[in-house]
Amino acid sequence: MATEPKHAVSRTIDRSFVSSSGLRLAARVYLPAPERDIKTGIVFCHGFGGVKEGTPLGLCDKLALAGYTALSFDYRGFGESEGPRGHLVPQEQTEDAIRAVEFLSKDFGVDPDRLGVYGTSFGGGIALMAAAEMPKIKAAFVTVPVVSGNQWLRAVCRYYEYIDLKERAHTALLEKEQNGHMTMVDRFDLVPPDPKSRDRHVTAQQFSLETFIHVVNHDPLAVAGKIKIPVGVIGIKGDMLVPHEQTEWLYEKLAGPKKIFFFQHGYHHSVYGDLLEPVAEQAIAWFNRHLVDCK
Repeated sequence: MATEPKHAVSRTIDRSFVSSSGLRLAARVYLPAPERDIKTGIVFCHGFGGVKEGTPLGLCDKLALAGYTALSFDYRGFGESEGPRGHLVPQEQTEDAIRAVEFLSKDFGVDPDRLGVYGTSFGGGIALMAAAEMPKIKAAFVTVPVVSGNQWLRAVCRYYEYIDLKERAHTALLEKEQNGHMTMVDRFDLVPPDPKSRDRHVTAQQFSLETFIHVVNHDPLAVAGKIKIPVGVIGIKGDMLVPHEQTEWLYEKLAGPKKIFFFQHGYHHSVYGDLLEPVAEQAIAWFNRHLVDCK
């Protein structure tokens, strides 16, 4: 009996679409083989500073091999997309995710009633915000999600660091209003990493200092009770970058069909590495159940 190659990959094409503010956003679409195509689309929402070539590390391939059309994209200001470099505003990223879903629904033979979002880390909250605002999204799956930006930053910063960053970020906002200049800082100055995350991010990355304020005010948990679509949630008990309590808070608030699973071992980025296989299996099973089998 023929078996699928262990390292089989899908066919990809690079495209672009336009943001709500008219910026060109870069996208990569993972296409299923025609005989496997189930006419169902999934938009992947990256984590903090993620780009379309990076974070999935096989996840989008696995979705495409399962018959899904998967789209990975660069938020405005990141990767190959237009926009001020390193300037992260969660509401703008939510708008970008919504535009990505709209783009996927029109141009790739996908059934507009079979659309889902997959969000990881900071992108988990973005995916949920998009789902709360866009009726076209029928199911979601999130891993190690940030659902309270303020609580996240309070957890990863020492208290004096948190207060200092907040004051500096407010000052940066005022200075930008006065002279149009945006103060930039290193990623690790903005979000102190755990040791394994520091080892993972070997290339320096700059963010606007005011990003801190935008993240503090980012609160997907506040809209979780309005989300009635099916949402699958995965956390890691040993996560030192995004405390696992955020996953628990989300699950408690969700109003629709839901499922939660915790890995007892691993760290934040394990969902992209040694835990990718079981994570992908659960995500595909969830989307099969709520986007495919229910039709």
